[in-house]
Parts: sequence; structure tokens; C-alpha cells
Amino acid sequence: MDRDEALARIEEIQRVMERATRYTLLPGGAAVVGGLLVIAGCAVSYGLIRSLDFAAMLTLPLDRQVGFCLLWLAIGVTGVILEVTLTARAARRAGLARGGRSTRIARVSLSPSVAVAAVLTARFLGAPEPRPEEVRYIVPIWMMLYGCGVYPVGLFSILAPRLLGLAFMLSGMLALLWFPDYGVLAAALSFGLLHLAFGLYVIARRRREGP
Repeated sequence: MDRDEALARIEEIQRVMERATRYTLLPGGAAVVGGLLVIAGCAVSYGLIRSLDFAAMLTLPLDRQVGFCLLWLAIGVTGVILEVTLTARAARRAGLARGGRSTRIARVSLSPSVAVAAVLTARFLGAPEPRPEEVRYIVPIWMMLYGCGVYPVGLFSILAPRLLGLAFMLSGMLALLWFPDYGVLAAALSFGLLHLAFGLYVIARRRREGP
């Protein structure tokens, strides 16, 4: 390999790295739609239980409790599908491999947090007699664990995911320690408004920088 060819390869590597650091595995469009879905879900939840405390769902008849849980399961699954679909599209546009380093980082970072949150949720809701003091901790736990999963994604891309992760962790701590009985509001402000703000920022940033 001569000097010119080596320099050309180095420049190509630099371009790939620059694209990777400008690219985030949390697409703006998915964050906006996901945030709107969560806000809508919180509005429906409040209409069902007439309370800002998620534990109030335990006062509903069993069939409505099941419907309440299915509502949030549908919101979560829809959010994941949107993120996977839009991430793949954004990766193609950025010239990055769908299964490349960024995708692996996101998967490794988010999967343990989501798994732990899912297990705790199943434990709290699946008990023979669910306890309100445990059920109302579900939202703060999801907030903190989601933040822990999102934060590392920003270590290898733009700064926004790190700030999003920190915001989720800090707000989750506040919700757990001081406002555990305001889970509906906490979900709307975090998974709703924080995602909206993040998504709009990412969309604006990409438009400003161009492809």
C-alpha cells in the first residue's frame, strides 16, 4: 500500500467515524411519536382511574385492570417497533450498517435495563395480591432504568442521548423518593415530554446539518 492509498483509507475511516458520531440510535421521529403515544396513554389512564397514582388501577374491576395493562403493553410495543424501523432507515441514510457498532451498543446498553424493568413490573403486578406501595414504584423504576440504558448510547454518538439518560435518571429518583403517587404525571412528563423535546431537537439538528 503506497502513501496516497493509505491517506485515502484514513480519510474514509474519518468520514465513517464522523457519520457515526453524528448519528443516534434514538431517532427523532420515533421519540416524537412515542412521546405523543405516552401522553395519550396517560390521558386515557387518568380517565379510567381518575387519579394520578398508577396504583389506583388496583381499584378497577379485573377486566379493566387487564385492559389497563394491555394499553401500556401496546404503547411499549408500538414504540419499540417504531424505533427499530426508523433506526434502520436512519442508518441507511447515514451510510451506516444496520447491524454495525452503533446498533450493538444500543442493544447491549438498553436490553439489560429493559429486562430488569420488565421483571420487576411482572413481579409487582403478578403477585396474588398486588400491593399499591409496590405498583406505584413501577413508573419511577422504568424511568431510572431507561435512563441508565440510554446514557451509554450517547458515549459513542451525539450528546443528546446522554442528557436524555441523565434527565430520566434524575427525574426517576425524584419520582421514587418524593412523588411515587404521581406516576401518571411522571410518565407524561418523562416518557412523554422528555421524548418529545429530545425528538424535536434531533430532527432540528439533522435538518440544520443536512445529510
